[in-house]
Amino acid sequence: MKTKELLKKYYEKKDLIDNYYKAINIISFDFSTICPKKGRDDKSIIMSTLGTEAFKLQKDPEFIEIINELYNRRNELSIYDQKGINDYHKTLEKTKNITPELNYKASIAANESYTSWVNDKNANQYDQYEKKLSEVIKYTRMFIELRDEKKETYYDSLLDDYEPGYNTKRLDEFFNKLKNRIVPLVKEIQENGKSIRKDFLSRKVKIEKQEKFSKYLMKTIGMDMDRTYLSTTEHPFTNQLSQNDVRITTHYYEDMFLSNLFSVVHEGGHAIYMSNEPNIFYKHRMSGLQTSAMHETISRLYENMLARSHEFIELIYPKVKKLDKAFNDVSLEELYEAVNISEPSLIRTEADELTYCLHIIIRYEIERDLINGIISTKELPEIWNKKYEEYLGITPKGYADGLLQDVHWSDGSFGYFPSYALGNAYAAQIYHKMSNEINIGEAIKNNKMSIIREWLKKNVFAYGSLYDPDEWIIKCTNESLNVDYYLDYLEQKYRKIYNI
Repeated sequence: MKTKELLKKYYEKKDLIDNYYKAINIISFDFSTICPKKGRDDKSIIMSTLGTEAFKLQKDPEFIEIINELYNRRNELSIYDQKGINDYHKTLEKTKNITPELNYKASIAANESYTSWVNDKNANQYDQYEKKLSEVIKYTRMFIELRDEKKETYYDSLLDDYEPGYNTKRLDEFFNKLKNRIVPLVKEIQENGKSIRKDFLSRKVKIEKQEKFSKYLMKTIGMDMDRTYLSTTEHPFTNQLSQNDVRITTHYYEDMFLSNLFSVVHEGGHAIYMSNEPNIFYKHRMSGLQTSAMHETISRLYENMLARSHEFIELIYPKVKKLDKAFNDVSLEELYEAVNISEPSLIRTEADELTYCLHIIIRYEIERDLINGIISTKELPEIWNKKYEEYLGITPKGYADGLLQDVHWSDGSFGYFPSYALGNAYAAQIYHKMSNEINIGEAIKNNKMSIIREWLKKNVFAYGSLYDPDEWIIKCTNESLNVDYYLDYLEQKYRKIYNI
């Protein structure tokens, strides 16, 4: 069969498989947002059933033969089809020994784990979730054991799934560089930094007002309102159904107005990336192949380097003042300093830009040892609390503001957390390159953030799904990852804010 004909058959079967997963995504969005509590079990079964059918299609011998043949002829393909086929072939190699029956059981375990996580978090307990989490870990290890090609440890295999080319040794070196400069700076701020006003941060703002402000934020950062939708959930996330249907979520707190602000901008960064890859990527069915860290690069760039900038706060300040009388006595400088205040905190998603990576280091060290069998799920609460005391000098009051604050482990997303820290480092390097080519501050002040989006489309989004991380950052910035850009950025910003 000619290569062109093989590609046509590949597209047809892949489109069918993708439609199953899109249906799962729609149900998953419902599951995590508006689904009644007692309806989650039904949704879990539906998602697992559809997932099994999609998995069976991927296991179809004819489809596998097409993938393998195209992989063997990959030099005849365009760079876009090469990337899609290479990625699919890699996935099939990792999953070829997993049966649909086993995949169904693992899917049920993950959905049940998520439900127990929500319930236990709200009840501030751990008993039920601990059992379900153990099941998820069991299947995670089982799936790795079934691979023909394995890395040195369970966790190294998972890291390579999320960030090809990364392993524990490389990440240990990366995190040590962060610790060596961030920890002393945090201590210096605590000892010598000026006092920053924060009393207004806990003032109540009605949810209806926050909802209206969220729509304003979405438009301001450059989201296409005809292709995006905002809902609420326990733990904010972004869900892509297609190039023209990207959904973000937030969580409103009446007494934590800024939480929603930066949640919307963070998830909005993901949405901007998802809906602005080159059209040719979508045409060749290889959009969305960027790594987790590449995606977090954009969400962290928007959330921190753009939305926490003085120019952005200056832009939204009049809207904040009009939003609620609670901010009538707050000056522009006070608001800017408050959104950048640095102090140890318990909740990762609410952490300031400087201490954020310490939260990631804690999770990295715990999940590494958990997946590798060095520690057990029963030990998690005690180990979690000790790590927070060690790195941040604070101890959680319960499970809700401690071990159960993140959703990631509930569905088996082990190895994802390092992506946030890598994303911060990539973002700083890309920000540096962008600042040499466009006037970022002027674009923000003049409410023309579309200029930033268009630069990212040309210089970042155009490469993400085509290349692995090491090649990608070179394409974007003309050099390999250099963590000093990020550390220098933090030093300069926080020394100025705190007059140290």
